[in-house]
Amino acid sequence: MVQDGRLRQIIKAILLALLALLIAACAVTYPHAEGDGPTDVKQDGIRTVPNAKDRQSTAFEVTGYDFRAKVGKDHSYRVVEKISVSIPEDLASVEFAIPSGNFRISDLEVEDTAYAAKKASEASTVSIVDPAKLTKGSHVYTVKYRISEYQDKDGAKDMFYFNVLLPEWKQPIGKVNIKVAFPEDFPWDDMQCYAGQFGVQDSTGKIKFSADKAEKTVTIKGSRIPENYGITLKAQLPDGYWEGALNGSWAFTAALVSMMAALLILAVLWMTGGRDPKVKREAVTRPPEGLEPVELGYIFNSTVGIRDVLLMIVDFARKGYLRISEYEPKRYRLFRVKDPEDEEKMYRSAYSILFEDIYRGRAVGMEDLGRRLELIVRSISDDVAAGFPSSDSLAFTPLSRTFRYAGAAVLGAGLALANAFSYIYDYQPVNYVESIITGAVAAGASLLLCREVDRRDSSSISAGRLAEIGSGLLTAAPVLYAAIRIFRNTRSPLLAAAVVVLAGVSVFFIVIMRARGQKNSELVGRIRQLRNFIYHPTPKELLGNYLEDPGYYYEMLIYALAFGAEEAWAISFLTLDVPEPEFYTDEIEGHAFSKLRGQATAVDYARDLRAFIRTIENAYNDMERRAGKNSKG
Repeated sequence: MVQDGRLRQIIKAILLALLALLIAACAVTYPHAEGDGPTDVKQDGIRTVPNAKDRQSTAFEVTGYDFRAKVGKDHSYRVVEKISVSIPEDLASVEFAIPSGNFRISDLEVEDTAYAAKKASEASTVSIVDPAKLTKGSHVYTVKYRISEYQDKDGAKDMFYFNVLLPEWKQPIGKVNIKVAFPEDFPWDDMQCYAGQFGVQDSTGKIKFSADKAEKTVTIKGSRIPENYGITLKAQLPDGYWEGALNGSWAFTAALVSMMAALLILAVLWMTGGRDPKVKREAVTRPPEGLEPVELGYIFNSTVGIRDVLLMIVDFARKGYLRISEYEPKRYRLFRVKDPEDEEKMYRSAYSILFEDIYRGRAVGMEDLGRRLELIVRSISDDVAAGFPSSDSLAFTPLSRTFRYAGAAVLGAGLALANAFSYIYDYQPVNYVESIITGAVAAGASLLLCREVDRRDSSSISAGRLAEIGSGLLTAAPVLYAAIRIFRNTRSPLLAAAVVVLAGVSVFFIVIMRARGQKNSELVGRIRQLRNFIYHPTPKELLGNYLEDPGYYYEMLIYALAFGAEEAWAISFLTLDVPEPEFYTDEIEGHAFSKLRGQATAVDYARDLRAFIRTIENAYNDMERRAGKNSKG
């Protein structure tokens, strides 16, 4: 239980760190935002040369810019640029701007020349790095590439918008000669040409624009063009003019299929190895024969912890082996009364550890209790496990445990893919960091939710629900974040809603992906029925058992304490004459006088024992935390 608690703290710390990264990822949702630096890429034919210099060494003169482009019906442009330069002295490299933006550039090459390409959000470049092409004198570089535009989502019109001279061009140009060829059916009515420096329309007439409708070409010529001078062709076209343009609509379906596939995989895992065996339900009003309180934790979760040992100590007290004394508020002593000679070896061993070097009639104080309890936990864990040796007694089959972890990974992968595909649908660069973190947080949080649900049977209803709600909200956070991002990218509320629903059902399958062994499942079924009876006992059965066995109330109270149902159980006995527990004494000065003013009830006795267990448990956990800190120090 101690190691389990530490593991839980580690998991929570990891999840908090992942959430912090998820929040930070919001700031990098668009990796092409302003301020992003250029990065080397290799995409669609763009290749890089290792160790190429990132900047040109010396100024050079661009004497000519001969630009040829052919516009395709699929909204693509095949471009050939012949750039004439005059180099005053040998250079290490020369650099030119190439298009960058929300489109795909491919098939980039520089004829017969070694080059390096860089892709950036606003200023991609190609650098000539071939020493033979960088010597003093005149050179002509032929740069070729293809621009493929994405399908226009505007349902009213199609657009033609083409920068034939980029405003990012850094060098003055002696002469420009631009010629663009269009498809035969290209509409010319709205053809416009814009030119100018730094986004301002030029009024000096540096260029001459002419359109030949018969030849379906546009020609632009000019001289003495300054740096950062852009030339743009623009036309508004009828909706549907472009045919076969790049289309990201498939990503919409892919996002949905990702989540559906995750759900299908989880369903198959659950059907093949994650289902609990079916057991017959029977009414239970007494603990199953042979079941001891210390075994509850192992039966439910294959662990023995401090709370289980404290239930055993209360059971020792009920049987007359020891006496619990509260001598100050929240301060206790355990008095040795008689040895448990008729108990199994495991319980005799635990009793010996508890009262080692303590004579009969003497007490163990709280200052020494923690160390002894730690030794008991270590001592009896294997003994408790030995009482359930068969595979049918396992609280969690290895196959279903593996399937649960695999299911969490499947959920995380499905959510990450759905988030990533939404970027592709919107023709944006995929935010891989955001997608991976979202999926990882969802996977980790779903496992934390599973942990809390698994503990439901061995915790109080209020505490269990609170833990489940907290971990449930943590699980919902990355799912909702992904849904919001998907909606922003796709503008489809139906897809976002579908992702939430599919993720929710997937989490449900992960939670129930816990198959118990057949015998364990049968025993757990009886314990759950016992738990239901403790919370909601039927008067007839309760009274019959109590009249038959006067110790029935306290025997069942120990199990009620295990389930957090001690007050509900005690309230059911308010009308019965429940004797004060001889094994628990209140020796706090002044308490005896206060009780004269009102008769103590079964509820008071239950609260006293609950306070004892909680106080010792908290003190034990504090001791373990201090020990952990000291070991780290």
